Amino acid sequence: MNRTLVIGFMGSDKPGLVHSISDIVGQHGGNWLESKMGEIAGRFAGLALVEVDGDSFDDLKAALLVIEGISAVVEEVDHPAEIKNTRVLELNIVGPDRPGIVYDVTQALEKFVANVSEMETHVSAAPMSGELTFSADASILVPFEMDWGVIANQLDEIADKLGIDILLEEEPDQ
Repeated sequence: MNRTLVIGFMGSDKPGLVHSISDIVGQHGGNWLESKMGEIAGRFAGLALVEVDGDSFDDLKAALLVIEGISAVVEEVDHPAEIKNTRVLELNIVGPDRPGIVYDVTQALEKFVANVSEMETHVSAAPMSGELTFSADASILVPFEMDWGVIANQLDEIADKLGIDILLEEEPDQ
């Protein structure tokens, strides 16, 4: 019987890092199902979902944990029942950088049982002033029956308090 695992990994960004992991997965007869990876501050990190025959699971897990130059976390996952009755909302944040933006926004989302499914953040210098500007794009899942306008109002209050812009809108085609 097949078993599924999630591999979290990080190492210095250099050619061959992903190949090292995929090679071990292949040597153990694993099937690479999906992944998300990226580089930040000279480090390359990612998550990969892999399926492997149950007889090879323990050996694969052990081999992944000892790859030289790569820190890895390996966890078995049961595929949870798909969350039903949710809608996807797109969140965009832009404003002067300061500590606590992600904390304040995600605290409000948690209060409304909103789940961040993807998020990407950046800090960069504004073109004219050179002032550091924070920006974030995220996809969040909320219960379909929830009036997401309530969440938008809460986020507007946070935006006013922090002096930033927060836009929340429903993903097209919903």
